[in-house]
Amino acid sequence: MENQQNKVKTARDISSFSRAREQMVAKSREVYGDYDYLSGARASRRLRKYSLKEIDEIISSGSLAEQRILSRNYFSLDGLYKRILLYYATLMKGAGLLAPVPAYGKQLSADHIQKRYYNALNYIDKLHLEEFETKVALRALIDGCYYGVIQRLDKNDLVLLDLPAQFARSCYKDIYGRDIIEFDVTYFSQIIDKEEREEELSLFPSVISKYYRRYAKGRETCSWVKVPSELGVCFSFVEDGAPLFLSTIPATIQYDEAVDTERERDLDEIRKILIQKIPHLQDGSLLFEPEEAVEMHAGTVEMMAGNKNVSVLTTYADVDSIVSKTSSDAVSNNLEKMLQNVYAEASVSAQLFSPTGAQALDNSIRNDMSFMMILMNKIARFVTDLVNGLFGNTNISFKYTILPITYYNQSEFITDSMKLAQAGYSYLLPSIAIGVGQRELLGIKELENEALGLRDKLIPLASSYTESAGNDPGRPTKTTEQKAPSTIQKEESINKQGGVKTDE
Repeated sequence: MENQQNKVKTARDISSFSRAREQMVAKSREVYGDYDYLSGARASRRLRKYSLKEIDEIISSGSLAEQRILSRNYFSLDGLYKRILLYYATLMKGAGLLAPVPAYGKQLSADHIQKRYYNALNYIDKLHLEEFETKVALRALIDGCYYGVIQRLDKNDLVLLDLPAQFARSCYKDIYGRDIIEFDVTYFSQIIDKEEREEELSLFPSVISKYYRRYAKGRETCSWVKVPSELGVCFSFVEDGAPLFLSTIPATIQYDEAVDTERERDLDEIRKILIQKIPHLQDGSLLFEPEEAVEMHAGTVEMMAGNKNVSVLTTYADVDSIVSKTSSDAVSNNLEKMLQNVYAEASVSAQLFSPTGAQALDNSIRNDMSFMMILMNKIARFVTDLVNGLFGNTNISFKYTILPITYYNQSEFITDSMKLAQAGYSYLLPSIAIGVGQRELLGIKELENEALGLRDKLIPLASSYTESAGNDPGRPTKTTEQKAPSTIQKEESINKQGGVKTDE
């Protein structure tokens, strides 16, 4: 009986796996760091340490492919370079707002128009745009540009195939300003195994696979095929598509070298030489014979055997201790200067990782947010085009906007949007800022007010907010960036003394 149940369970598991396989989404064989393809086999990630001269030459005059290989190499190899790129890639929360735009004379409350809006919301939710935006941002920071092609697109699914950056480029735009991708089909020629090559070709759109077959037969002379703008996806910070933070790599190497130098200096400071000086008699004869001195030396060595930082030297004189110590006054701040140089090359405030001033840190984060919004706006335009193509018509169109919200300014954005809501502006903005989507907000409020009746059960305490919309008495408190440096210093001094702070 038990064996029969196990057979039934196994058959059910196999059937479930078979159904799951039908829904699997294939990926390209390109993996982070796999830039070399040898004999058609998947190449393992190869990391190397470049000399400063090699890095300078690649940054100043190297090809785009060499620059991308260098960036990928040090993203996997160097902690500081990776930390900086991850900071930028994960800075934005990816909170977005889908705004419906009814045509002139049309009302969003109409059932047939409202249905399209809800279908578009459901589609946005299934895309998991927060994860997609982080992946795109990281690839664009490492390679300088994200390339992809659409495998499948309908009202239920969007499947993107990531393209290897070293086989893709974008030199043209269509009349709508969208980047046109070109793909180098020699990517398939490097796959020696025919079955694996055919499997790989099946993952790509027919415009690419058919072009490769014509190229392999000699019917095409150029290996680069142009991908239609409705299939190709390209996101970059700058037009040339080069990695933006390559200039930080030499600074990180110099910092690592400075760490090694400082470590050697520290070791020199703790090393000691114990000298046994055996004295002579007044007439110049030896107090101890050489054989006796050897025994004394051996005994001292045995006694100090547990201390690896002490060496023993026996001679005919007094006993003394010499410490090998180099002066470090002139170089005491070298490591700090080197570390500051790394962040200076990246235009990143060092206060992000070791903050000492609130005002400088806040301004730096705002600059970083404005930098990342370049990419976020391009992604928002891509999503807008997708939704309009699937759900828009002559009655309604849509616009998707990624809001300028980071994990650092989330609280400030919620406060500002709540003030706008009190004046009649959007109630959705504070909800989206805390991570509650447009569709979820409707469900939560209906659950609380209709199903659970929390509006009648949880009565808020009387306050200026619940009783009236008036402002708090007195002048509003200034934010950190609005305060003068002298005010910040005074507040810090008052806080240490336990006093009351005032704004200037």
